[in-house]
Amino acid sequence: MPDRAAVGHVTALAYVAATAATVLGAVTHRPALQYVVKPAMMPILALRARAHDDPTLAIGLAAATVGDVAMIEPDDDRRVRLGASCFAVMQSAWSTRLWRTGSRVRPLVAATRAAGWAGGVAIARRRAPGMLPVTATYGGLVATTAVLGADGTRGAAVGSTLFLISDALVLARRAGSPRWADALEAAVLVTYAAAQWLLVRGMSDPVRTTGRRSRGPGGTASARDPRRSR
Repeated sequence: MPDRAAVGHVTALAYVAATAATVLGAVTHRPALQYVVKPAMMPILALRARAHDDPTLAIGLAAATVGDVAMIEPDDDRRVRLGASCFAVMQSAWSTRLWRTGSRVRPLVAATRAAGWAGGVAIARRRAPGMLPVTATYGGLVATTAVLGADGTRGAAVGSTLFLISDALVLARRAGSPRWADALEAAVLVTYAAAQWLLVRGMSDPVRTTGRRSRGPGGTASARDPRRSR
């Protein structure tokens, strides 16, 4: 059996390479390159995270792979809606995973994420009405993941926040000047790749780093987290 450290090193390099090639394909307008490398990103991450041992991770990453292919043409509203539907399944899987591992809603965090969601809906209504259904529905799921991610590991907290930033950049790309489209698309892809990496890693990490008392799958707080002794 391959050494896990070696697998981790190889998959990290492969993920960075696939992300870089995807960004290159996007900014140079070569969708053929993206069709080759972008669908490899989430399977690489699945291998690293051993998603075959966790159905929730497997479902989320499979849905993300289909969404990645759909979003290779980000100016096609039909494909954007398909991508958003796939990512909605993914975000639901991430929220489910976070809830099962003890993450709960913090009112202040929920309020800030809700404000960001409302701001995105307002911008979409005025500047990009074609994005309004996606922003209103899918954006709410992203915000939910971000709320729960903030109560998880450090990786989950940072990764879920980067997802918010990435999706805000998607909206900015559609609502802004076309001359910034390539730069914004590159920023979307980089933040998305980093968000997935950190969030999946954070959800796979058994050690909580928030300093709060841990909860079991049922949400019951315990005074001491036995996982910290590992």
